[in-house]
Amino acid sequence: MVETPQPTTTLVVAAVCVDGPRVLLTQRPPTGRFANQWEFPGGKLHWNEAPEAGLQRELNEELGVQIAVGSPLHIIHYAVDARQAFAVMFYWARITGGVPALRGVQAACWVRPEEMTTLDILAPNRPVVARLCQLAARPGGLCPQFD
Repeated sequence: MVETPQPTTTLVVAAVCVDGPRVLLTQRPPTGRFANQWEFPGGKLHWNEAPEAGLQRELNEELGVQIAVGSPLHIIHYAVDARQAFAVMFYWARITGGVPALRGVQAACWVRPEEMTTLDILAPNRPVVARLCQLAARPGGLCPQFD
């Protein structure tokens, strides 16, 4: 029997930073893979790096902010092609220091979940957008989970 090679999976973390009814999105640079698409900020984990620590590092590198990381919100695994896949762990987060600066992204903005549906959202982020729209429609609105 011939074995089908499995894609290499890269671990990625993303922050669902909430400020009241709004959530922070960033836009990818105009060149490169997935150019101009919007996503939740974050990035690839380093070897042996805890997801929460990696998320704090990534937001500091990309936006110059410090964050408190809350509970996991969603995890998605998707294959880009036969050789590459990503496992993305989305966490509730809130900014505790600094003001977002554009270091590794083209743009950043605070939007309500229903406004996200009008943006060109990176495909693996779309299930989280749908989940946030459901949560925002509840009587209590978005209720991020923090320990």
